[in-house]
Amino acid sequence: MAPSILFVCLSNICRSPALKGLLEHLLKEKGISSYVESCGLHGTFLGNPPDRQMQEVANSHGITLDNQAKIFEESYFDQFDMIFCVTKDILSAVKAMAHTKEHRKKVFMATHFSSKYKDEEIPDPYFGNKKGLELLWKMIEDSCEGILKKISSKG
Repeated sequence: MAPSILFVCLSNICRSPALKGLLEHLLKEKGISSYVESCGLHGTFLGNPPDRQMQEVANSHGITLDNQAKIFEESYFDQFDMIFCVTKDILSAVKAMAHTKEHRKKVFMATHFSSKYKDEEIPDPYFGNKKGLELLWKMIEDSCEGILKKISSKG
């Protein structure tokens, strides 16, 4: 079984649900079993589905986003093997919540294993346009493909 993975963004309605949905899809295609989840640092949209525009972009790529916004919990450090954050601010906030060195070692930028966008921030698309969402999707695809490659090579 592949490592359990958590994606963290700000409100859990755009970036982290898209990362989760795409990685789940890629893992299923490869026949790899893994637990993938997403959450946000703020509860502004708690319980809401992913942003409509983000869902449309994902659907246009054959991906369904079936997430409900939830907030990051400290218990996730024990529940997940790898925690991926979409920005440096979120990465810093999550690492600040980690109480042990082992927990901090689990936290990465979402783009850490990306071949094109290594350790770059995935920008917030909330106020963007369709073109911005497509660029965002390219970053998400490359990031998920890098994560898939990394966890596939661990076996």
